[in-house]
Amino acid sequence: MSVNPRIETIDAWLAAGIRQIVPMHELSRVFPAVYQQVAEEVATAGGQVRGPAYACYFGMPTDVVDVEIGFGIDRELPLDGMTVTAWPSTRAVVGTHVGPYDGLAASYDEIGAWLSRQSLDLTDYMWEFYDSPPEVDPAEAVTRIVFPLKA
Repeated sequence: MSVNPRIETIDAWLAAGIRQIVPMHELSRVFPAVYQQVAEEVATAGGQVRGPAYACYFGMPTDVVDVEIGFGIDRELPLDGMTVTAWPSTRAVVGTHVGPYDGLAASYDEIGAWLSRQSLDLTDYMWEFYDSPPEVDPAEAVTRIVFPLKA
C-alpha cells in the first residue's frame, strides 16, 4: 500500500512531551511509559490531551534516537521536566502508513524515494502522529509521517 507522499499544511498546535536519547531497540518499551507519564501530568496540571500521540525525532536516527514523546494539549501548562512547544502552522511532506509499526521502514523508503525527486528544504526534525488508539488492530493502525519544510 502506498503512503501517498504529498505536501500539506499542518495546523498550529501546542505539544507537551518528554525529550530523551533512546536506543532504537528500546523505543517500543519506552513509548507506553512516557505516554502514560505525560497524560497523567497534563491531567494533574488541569489540562487535557488533544489530538493523537506523537513522536518528534531530531536529527538522523542511528542506533540511538533523539526523540520527544508526547501529546498535543489544550493550553499552556506548568509541566516540570517536560517540553511544552507551541508549534506554528507549517507546510510539510506527509505520508500515511497503514499497518503495524514494524512496516514503517518500507513507508520511510517510499517517502525517501519521493523526496529524492523533489527540490524541498526540510527541517532537521520530523514527526510521527499515531492517529489510531493503542487498542486498534495493528494491521489497521494509522501513522502519519511528517517532514516539515523550512519556511
